[in-house]
Amino acid sequence: MEGTLSRSELRNRRNSRIRFELADESDDADIRHLLRNNPMAGKIELSLEREPSFFADANLPGEEKQTIIAREDNRVVCVGTCSVRSRFVAAEPRRVGYLGGLRLDRSVAGRFDILRRGYEFFRALQAANPADLYFTSIAADNERARKFLERGLPGMPRYDFLAEFVTLLLSVEPVPRSKTNQKFSFGGGAGAPSLDEICEVLNKEGRHDELAPCWSVEQLSALELLGLSQNDFQVARNGEQIVACAALWDQRKFKQTVVRGYAPWLSRWRAAINLMASIAHQPRWPVPGRALAHAFVSHLAMPANEPDALTAMVSAVSAVARRRKIELLTLGFAANDPRLATVRAHFPHREYRSRIYLVHWPEAIGTAPKLAGYLAPEAALL
Repeated sequence: MEGTLSRSELRNRRNSRIRFELADESDDADIRHLLRNNPMAGKIELSLEREPSFFADANLPGEEKQTIIAREDNRVVCVGTCSVRSRFVAAEPRRVGYLGGLRLDRSVAGRFDILRRGYEFFRALQAANPADLYFTSIAADNERARKFLERGLPGMPRYDFLAEFVTLLLSVEPVPRSKTNQKFSFGGGAGAPSLDEICEVLNKEGRHDELAPCWSVEQLSALELLGLSQNDFQVARNGEQIVACAALWDQRKFKQTVVRGYAPWLSRWRAAINLMASIAHQPRWPVPGRALAHAFVSHLAMPANEPDALTAMVSAVSAVARRRKIELLTLGFAANDPRLATVRAHFPHREYRSRIYLVHWPEAIGTAPKLAGYLAPEAALL
């Protein structure tokens, strides 16, 4: 689509001060300004920023990414992205689009007509080469957005609830060792396996989970430009065979989560809360304006029926994080995934809950196979 239509031809032609465009790198500064100055509301205000370049991850192998912006009086007031990549659906690779990064400027808060028209624009863009299905995630406590999107209003796609997704923020403080899993040996770093071996175990285990990414060696290799190298992987072996893996992915060089403020009561009591958190080995809340010193436990390939191995794997990644002065780890699971209960039970943490939706237009782009397994969309890619 981008190769056949010019930027001006893709603009929304309605008589309005709002116009929609497919963004390119000339819009980079405006998009980053929008993200920086419009944190997500809540008891903790967080801005999801993309410094020094919003487009740092725009050209990854195996991924098609489109970013749509809305301008009013030449000022970017809305941004949203669709990333299409191969993911497992019913154990088979399918082209799946993730709709994410949606932010509205506070000056147009409540202007849901912008979202509706933006979706119309997006639908037209995707019509020539639609994904097999689309999904998105919405914060569970964002009731205003959820109620609007779930209503199925004219001009809007349908949002069909799939599952709750729980993102854990883990402290990297040492925790008592769990009993050793005698079946597996663990290792990583300089002794890391080849990318071919990592790719094989990722796809073998990912096939059992819905929306898990399909990986190729080329795609894994390309992530080195974004801070993830072969040496960042930890692996579990049963004899000589690799049966599980996980990586420590520090994305702060291109993607940051910044605390912009706290609710008044939390601001007053933050020092006391952090003191108690230190004693309990819980994650602490940083001063406003500071990016969270966190990294992802990503590319986790681990059988659901190996809780001791999972605990050992997360502990191994946590140990590497401590050596790198990383304070927090982020790891996500579907609410009904038994691996969630294992990590909850063994590691001090805080939780962030969101809801995963299938997004589709009735009798329009994309077909929607039934999803049966645990959802595992990879939090580091959302």
